[in-house]
Amino acid sequence: MPHNRFFLESSFQKADILSVTGKELHHLHVGRIRLREEIELVNGKRQLATGCVVQIEKMRVQIKILSVVTEDIKPSIIIAQGIAKMNHLEWIVEKATELNATEFWLFPAALSEKKGISDQQLHRLQALSIAALKQCGRLDLPSIEIKPSLNQWQQTKALMLFGDPSIHSPYLWEIPKNKFISPIIFCIGPEKGLSDREKSYLISHLHAKPVRLHPNILRTETASLVALSLIQSKIKI
Repeated sequence: MPHNRFFLESSFQKADILSVTGKELHHLHVGRIRLREEIELVNGKRQLATGCVVQIEKMRVQIKILSVVTEDIKPSIIIAQGIAKMNHLEWIVEKATELNATEFWLFPAALSEKKGISDQQLHRLQALSIAALKQCGRLDLPSIEIKPSLNQWQQTKALMLFGDPSIHSPYLWEIPKNKFISPIIFCIGPEKGLSDREKSYLISHLHAKPVRLHPNILRTETASLVALSLIQSKIKI
């Protein structure tokens, strides 16, 4: 990933002149960007732009768009994560962004020690996802949504799986490749896992399939990363 890639929440069109402010402006100044230097811009909407610095001011830098590339839509892989401790959520969002999660659904699980996410914490998670987006080279920014508890969810047409360490559950890699049709939702419990009642609801009401990810019991912050890796071994990215 080039060192001079920056995030700008705007649509890109050739010849447009856009202003960079706020946190990304700080990054531009730290990077000692110079007049007429070329940089890359991403907007999290599958667009990558090459731009030229045309004006540098204290409170903004203006960039003229020279070219724009738009990436094809990727398969939708949603991580439905029971709300965990904030340091674990930060790890999950950052690393799962690198591994092509397209959405995060955060929900208060029965065994969650933490039942909610503040606006400040949500902003922190979004900032980590943007930083990971720039670092790993992907162009689509995953959304982060706060969902109600599982017993309020309705069935969808998506393939829904959930992590279950029971020896009676099949391994994810044993599921035939033709079953993996986008969108795919993978549900993971918090540090203490999903309750028996939640697992029962997932199976009976949401038609979700329990799967094992590994012979060992994985931590919640490990499970999402393993799930994403295994799912992407089954589908074309």
